[in-house]
Amino acid sequence: MVRIERFLGDYPAGHLHVVTGFASMAGLAWLARRAAKRPVTVVVGDLRTGMDNFEASDAAEAAEFISRPDVRILNWYRTDKNKKGKANAHSKVFAVEGPEGQPIAVLAGSANLTMAGLSANVETMVEAVEEDREAAFKQVVWLERQAWDVTDRVMEKARPKEKETAGAGCMPALVSAALALARFAVLVRHTPTASNKSIREPPPGPPR
Repeated sequence: MVRIERFLGDYPAGHLHVVTGFASMAGLAWLARRAAKRPVTVVVGDLRTGMDNFEASDAAEAAEFISRPDVRILNWYRTDKNKKGKANAHSKVFAVEGPEGQPIAVLAGSANLTMAGLSANVETMVEAVEEDREAAFKQVVWLERQAWDVTDRVMEKARPKEKETAGAGCMPALVSAALALARFAVLVRHTPTASNKSIREPPPGPPR
């Protein structure tokens, strides 16, 4: 979508936070090409659809993107067992965080991180200002703190299923552990510091 591309061009630096109801490999590949030199955190509400049908080129590009230590894919939802009832993260937000943890800019609207949302559908995305920008960013921070990391789960979908060579069976686990440690170090540096500590909500249900 032209509006999202213009937003990313207007604010090319800073930690990029994306919240989306649905995402696809093509959507992640699209984002990879537009966020090559900045930390990125993506919160997806529903990962059960949209990640299974894709072109090999999109999957390869998405896998390279999410293998970066400064990129994380998170999942947020509540099950019907939660006392507040079933819910998914359904917001569509692109937010840029400044060096002190403050929101520089927030674009919110209706477009998912899928090619339908980014290029085919008629969508609306509007830049939030003043109090709305602060409130939207606070919600993004809250979702990220409540969510769990599914980067490796998405990576497993993206990379080709090839037979392991003899003696290499331990390598995927070692690589995964190394990436996890690297992401943790980056997370400490880039965790948003928006003042939402007063918000108290129950955590989402266990990963399905």
